[in-house]
Amino acid sequence: MPNKPSIAVLGFRPHTYWTAVVAVAGRADAPRIVERRRIAFAAGHERFVYHQAAELEPARAQALIDAVRAATGANAAREIGGLLTDLRSEGLTVDVAVTPAGTAKPPEALADILRVHARVHAAEGSFYREVVAAACDALGLRVRRVIERDLPAQLGRSLGVEPAALEARLKTMGAPLGPPWNEDYRLATQAAWLHLDDRAQS
Repeated sequence: MPNKPSIAVLGFRPHTYWTAVVAVAGRADAPRIVERRRIAFAAGHERFVYHQAAELEPARAQALIDAVRAATGANAAREIGGLLTDLRSEGLTVDVAVTPAGTAKPPEALADILRVHARVHAAEGSFYREVVAAACDALGLRVRRVIERDLPAQLGRSLGVEPAALEARLKTMGAPLGPPWNEDYRLATQAAWLHLDDRAQS
């Protein structure tokens, strides 16, 4: 089929133990979702690691975080690698992944994070976002970072469409997939869509 897309971009929306991921193929003016998955990369003690670390003395807290980073990174790389294998078997080239970036950087010192509960929550989000980004990087993907709250406006400007028109297009893109088509998948789609033309520009 001459018009079959040959390039796809992965978009992610991570949580504290899993991530939504979509693969969007084609051109920015004619995107198509070719895959949607929910990838779990943490279970049991690998979840909410900073909350667990807050109950430990400093050396043990750092050791736990390091161990969970290694375990979840390996899990994420394995699952994302499987997705890449499946997409490439369909004739799709994938070399760009788009993941969220935090809007605030947690303190560098672990003790400063663990003494303030709000910082613990912020560190959790940053930790699992970085797990996904690092796994993509380890798999040889070029990682792009986006601020989620800016995505609709940024994508709308890039496409030259108003917010209502963008929402309508997202609804149309998700319709063939069926549920779930929630905020996680819509944001992941927008992230990938925004960077569909990256490969042609590199």
